[in-house]
Amino acid sequence: MVKCLSLSLLTATTLCIAAPAVGATLYVTNTKSESASIIDTDTLEVVGTVQLGQGKPNRIVFHPDGKTAWVVYDKSHDLGLIDAESGKLVRRVKIGGNPYNLAFTPDGRYLLVLDWSSDTSNDEVIFYDLKEQKVDGRVEVSTWPAHAIFSRDGKTLYAAAGENKVVVKIDTATNKTVGEIPLPGIVHEATLTLDGKYLYTTLRKANKIAVVSTADDKVVKVIPQKGYPDLVTMEPTGRYALVTNRYADLVSVIDLSTHAQVRTIPVGKAPHGMALRPR
Repeated sequence: MVKCLSLSLLTATTLCIAAPAVGATLYVTNTKSESASIIDTDTLEVVGTVQLGQGKPNRIVFHPDGKTAWVVYDKSHDLGLIDAESGKLVRRVKIGGNPYNLAFTPDGRYLLVLDWSSDTSNDEVIFYDLKEQKVDGRVEVSTWPAHAIFSRDGKTLYAAAGENKVVVKIDTATNKTVGEIPLPGIVHEATLTLDGKYLYTTLRKANKIAVVSTADDKVVKVIPQKGYPDLVTMEPTGRYALVTNRYADLVSVIDLSTHAQVRTIPVGKAPHGMALRPR
């Protein structure tokens, strides 16, 4: 495995997920129900539940082949592997440290674990070899690697800078900050619409979503939410944004043509993580 990676390439590999194919199911982890709700993105209804077990399951990602999903457990600090065909948790994996978020290398060979500093690790990205089922490398990065997304042309990285109440824009050619987008609250998540025209940001403590036009970096809409909006996923056809509301036990559905909430989807207790599985 190549160990010498620039930070921009590493971030792109770790945090940017390609737009999924049309027609999918959305897996939503319910941290207090210790389960994942499965939502059909065509009907926007819950069609199944996966039991995940104890340990506070949180963030979730799908392998590029769509056959398996991996879950981070915040309390037990391990990972879980879901067989998507059977809808069951098949095993738990301990890799040490304090895993926070996950992604995959484009070839699907390595699971990349964003690891926050702990008694046994630094702020780093862990390369877990899925074939050999072992850690194959570690790359130290800046403090608390968490949430970011690239512009559709790959030239700009949008990074949520929480307590500073801004999204930082980074030029990927120079790895330098080229601007900041001020937001009306502490920002957690930053996700682009599929056409790249709008950036959806969650302001959890303010119970709001701020919608930013990427053409001029201006906030064009603020959407009230019921209970601590966490993460945003774009529905595969580009019609809706789906947002977990942790303290309201629901996923809100935002019409992207109007930036207005049109309905909610009840799920388990304390939903947070989301991952799309292409059909």
